[in-house]
Amino acid sequence: MYSIVRPFLMHAITSVHAGSGSEIGFVDLPIQREKHTGFPKIESSSLKGALRYHMTQSLPEDGKKLELIFGADKGQESVTQASAIALSDARVLLFPVKSLRGVFAWITCPLVIERWNQEMSVHQQSIGKEVRLLPVPAPNTVSSDRLMAVNGRIVLEEYAFSVTVSPEAKQLAEQLAALLGEHCRLRLVDRLVVLSDDDFTDFVKLSTEINARIRISPETGTVDNGALWYEENVPPETVFYSFLYIGDVRGDGIDGFAKAADIERYFLNENKFPSVFQLGGNSTLGRGMMRTIWV
Repeated sequence: MYSIVRPFLMHAITSVHAGSGSEIGFVDLPIQREKHTGFPKIESSSLKGALRYHMTQSLPEDGKKLELIFGADKGQESVTQASAIALSDARVLLFPVKSLRGVFAWITCPLVIERWNQEMSVHQQSIGKEVRLLPVPAPNTVSSDRLMAVNGRIVLEEYAFSVTVSPEAKQLAEQLAALLGEHCRLRLVDRLVVLSDDDFTDFVKLSTEINARIRISPETGTVDNGALWYEENVPPETVFYSFLYIGDVRGDGIDGFAKAADIERYFLNENKFPSVFQLGGNSTLGRGMMRTIWV
């Protein structure tokens, strides 16, 4: 069905609220998470909807092509056109955490790197290019001594870890920095920390942004009764990865735009796939700005 697969990264420029709806608990509006790991994610429906909206607004002259790519709009009841692409859920690759030295660190864990390697291997044939798998360093290793406070220890949030600088962690940081390229100039090679799977899980569950929001009554100038809520955001600098699946246009298509290769050329060679787009809630507050980077 899908003959071409293209992996890409998404680097959060601002805080991102890809919400999962309201819940009963301390956080009224939590973010989307994987059920079995608790890791933050962005569901494929949210990602695809955000991309479609951005491209529809920015490329009105390509309306017919976008309909063939994304499928007919639900408002067009008389039109039946299935999408020619699919997107996977975006999974977390790097998560930023406050550090006593060096301001902040990017953390990851063996499980995350192994999942990346597994998914890349699964799609190797459809990607059509040799995919360089990432090294999997041992837990509690760092790419440099930039973050070390004293006696081989780093302090992330309020927790101290004994770590060592390892060649594998340095190699991983260099390969990830090469994937991010010039889009990220925050010296990943100096900030990478590989934690254990359990420690990483604790941080991505407990170190997201929790913001209190209120609504002010225009009549009284005070908080509306009951209009106080808490919402969760993924912090800026978080890096996700996803896969774009491309197939042939359903039906006849249009001249020069019917095959998967035509859609790939439109997205990549013609640079129509957005380099920056908005995703999730609170767009009027500047939230959800994501940079896309092809792997």
